[in-house]
Amino acid sequence: MTRNLLLAAAAAALAMSVFAAPAEAAPYRVIRWNVTHGCQVWDFGLPTRPWPGDYTIVSKRKATLGGAMRAEQRLWRRGVCAW
Repeated sequence: MTRNLLLAAAAAALAMSVFAAPAEAAPYRVIRWNVTHGCQVWDFGLPTRPWPGDYTIVSKRKATLGGAMRAEQRLWRRGVCAW
């Protein structure tokens, strides 16, 4: 019983931390890895950063994941990103 209560409390605390954390206005950016030149959408609203740190930010901030994915597609078409 104690273990279940502890797990429930931990889950509730984690859920509340998601809502209580101050959200950045536009956390999504497209990054390009320096070695492969492949691009990826990254949520910079998360407390972690891409690892290893050999990347370049190639887009402006986007408010939504969909907006960042559209920006990534434009970068692919323009040849900024490679397969």
